[in-house]
Amino acid sequence: MALYEIDFTSSNDRDTIHSWLHTPTVEPRGVVHLIHGLGEHSRRYFHLITTLLDSGFAVVAGDHAGHGRTAMQSGIWADAGDEAARVVVDDELILQRSTGEILPDLPYVVFGHSWGSMIARAMASDPASDLAGLALCGIAAQMRGIDETIDREELTRAATGGARQEPASEHLVGQLFDGFLDRYGPDAGPTAWVALDEAVVADHGSDPFNNFGAPMSARFLKGFVDLYDEVNDASWYETVPADLPVLILAGDQDPVANFGEGAYHVANRLRATGHDDVRTRVFAGVRHEVHNEPTTRAEAEAEVVDFVTRAVGDRDTAAAGN
Repeated sequence: MALYEIDFTSSNDRDTIHSWLHTPTVEPRGVVHLIHGLGEHSRRYFHLITTLLDSGFAVVAGDHAGHGRTAMQSGIWADAGDEAARVVVDDELILQRSTGEILPDLPYVVFGHSWGSMIARAMASDPASDLAGLALCGIAAQMRGIDETIDREELTRAATGGARQEPASEHLVGQLFDGFLDRYGPDAGPTAWVALDEAVVADHGSDPFNNFGAPMSARFLKGFVDLYDEVNDASWYETVPADLPVLILAGDQDPVANFGEGAYHVANRLRATGHDDVRTRVFAGVRHEVHNEPTTRAEAEAEVVDFVTRAVGDRDTAAAGN
């Protein structure tokens, strides 16, 4: 197994994005591009990465601007510069191109979790990505805080003024996470929505490369909302290739996915717009990180491996027929 470090200048012209390409001990069958979520980093996916490597796939993953190793080096947390919605997507497209220089001509599948599911959806609608499959975990869809609560006029003012690099107000951040703890009882901690298992929540909170508690800049928060709006708009579905296989995973106690309803909503809209290869799995009783919950991790990983195997096989079959 080989490990390549891929560092490149972010499209914000400020940060050096730190990324890693993991390759299996056998000739890789394809590449899985893993995109992490808000306030975390790519090495929280080592278990999934290892499972994919053992299945013969290369895995590439990086830490976004304002996150993980990238932020540790820059000293700038929870900020991606101006036009954050564009920056984070462009950076992943740069990483895809860099990966292709090392492992050319392999089928390419993107796996995005939470915020990463938003970035992955934007990548899928870019013809340059030429994906073989799109896997969305903890999908961000029908979030009440964005769809109903957040004061968009106030957010726009904060994100475009002279203080746009300063932390967003607690008022706006609270609106973003509106309803996140409603189902978990009066004693729920601030990140109880991450997982049902207390050890997973504790690990999430103590990880020094996580930055979920770091104040988000106003412009970063605006970029987050802008990207959410883009990939949840009705027009997005028409930009996705009709033959692209899609996997959607969520927990039915996850507020990011509207307690599972958001996953079904996206799947149904894809079906309605001519995307016939869509599989949806909503796990009962668990919250946001279905890939880390002890009770669902093995099943979630099996879903991902089965999906990637089929998507890569379909792409190879199509290529052979041309």
